[in-house]
Amino acid sequence: MRIDLANVAGTPGARGVYPVSEVLAPTEAYACVGPVSGELVVENIGSLLLVRGALHALIRLPCVRCLTEAELPIEMEVEEEFASEGTAPDVETVDRDEPAASAIFDYVLDVTELVRQQIALHLPMAFICRPDCRGICPSCGKNLNEGPCGCRAEPDDARWAKLGDLLQGKSRAFP
Repeated sequence: MRIDLANVAGTPGARGVYPVSEVLAPTEAYACVGPVSGELVVENIGSLLLVRGALHALIRLPCVRCLTEAELPIEMEVEEEFASEGTAPDVETVDRDEPAASAIFDYVLDVTELVRQQIALHLPMAFICRPDCRGICPSCGKNLNEGPCGCRAEPDDARWAKLGDLLQGKSRAFP
């Protein structure tokens, strides 16, 4: 989806409101469940184009513990600045510094690129499907959320035995 901002870009003080409903192709890291939706407000603030709004998405991604895919709702507040016709040459904006990374080119806003960038910024570093996720067995790879596996528990390391005794209350208190 592309939004033509030529009317807003050419008139200082001009403002436009644009609804967003964008379906993104799945990536190797995540997939969107349904469209990303929301509303963007583009305002010409004299020397810059200010893009603000709120976007909502439902993302499906794998849990880092058990590798099962789960859904994560994401609420994103967007606030980006882009160069307009009246922007001084020494003002730094993404579309001037890194044109290939910009979501705007020739006063056309590529909503797909903007949404993709915002989702990438809002994804958790390590997604866990639920707080009590038990992960997978390091020996056989079975998902431990589905029940115990048949692997034997590895014997405790003797070097940590005294600390284990402290945790179980077997050590006597200091005098």
